[in-house]
Amino acid sequence: MDIETKLTLIRSEPLEEVVTEDELRKLLETKSRPTHYIGFEISGMPHIGHVLVAGKKINDLDKAGIKTQILLADWHTVANNKLGGDWEKIVKVAGFYKRLFNVVCPNTKVVLGSDLYKGNDEYWKLVIRMARKVTIARATRTLIIQGRSEKDTLHVSQYIYPIMQALDIHAMGADIPHAGMDQRRIHMLAKELFHEMNLGEIVPLHHHLLASLAEPPKITDGAEKEEIVAAMKMSKSKPGSAIPILATDEEVKATLKHAWCPDGVVENNPILELCKYVLFPINNRFKVERSEKYGGDVEFASYRELEDAFAGKKLHPMDLKNSVGSGISRLLNPIRDSLGKEKDEILKLIG
Repeated sequence: MDIETKLTLIRSEPLEEVVTEDELRKLLETKSRPTHYIGFEISGMPHIGHVLVAGKKINDLDKAGIKTQILLADWHTVANNKLGGDWEKIVKVAGFYKRLFNVVCPNTKVVLGSDLYKGNDEYWKLVIRMARKVTIARATRTLIIQGRSEKDTLHVSQYIYPIMQALDIHAMGADIPHAGMDQRRIHMLAKELFHEMNLGEIVPLHHHLLASLAEPPKITDGAEKEEIVAAMKMSKSKPGSAIPILATDEEVKATLKHAWCPDGVVENNPILELCKYVLFPINNRFKVERSEKYGGDVEFASYRELEDAFAGKKLHPMDLKNSVGSGISRLLNPIRDSLGKEKDEILKLIG
């Protein structure tokens, strides 16, 4: 595959940003098989953004000849007090995450943080060295990735979290750290300090984060991009905000029925986002099935066609929701089926 084809594949939806384009091109020109990494905290049931959106981009990178890796950040989960810091529970849920990503990204290496750090004295030395270069104020600004704000009560373990995450890039041998847009600050911190500490150069990639299915919140004037993204993103901790990866067809339909989707409104419309960042990138087309009474079935060859039809009120919100629900279910069904009875066990554990 030539460089231009690789760049086109890497930059396709749902990717939102490369830091920087020139550095990515140089990396592809000078290294035959660059190494990628993305990390996931073990913090409950993943939703479709974690698996379908991130998974799509991971698979794109694999097709482009990049060595892809997923880090299951179990120690970060403890540091951030997720799942109550219960190590036994974290281990079980991490095992589910690993099997889930093995299904969705079969060519990707999945690594546990506890295995990566075991006996790795160099990693912990670097944690201390880097921590000496990061002020409390800057560390606090990065904590937005954990859904925190400066008004929250923060523990010392949470200040260690961004330092560990930055150095995970080095420990994984990654040229290309990858995450959602809400983790941009961590990558900018890492990029700056890696250069200063002679740890190598990195080219961060950031994919789009799906919007919450609820009505968009009011954004404070002057809010930074990362803060806006974090406020509006799909979240597994907010009921009705997300579609869990193990949702049944009925649960998908019920969730979308109550989703925010005003007639003709395109801006910040989460149902249209599902089309743009999930269904079109995976399927390339989108079909709306409706009765002849309301115009019959219609198929869209591009997202722009769909958006124009909805903006022109040629497509009713409920018809759009029903078709999006069917499309999402078709993607989730084989994932649920491949996990077999394990899905029932994990639902009992984390819901």
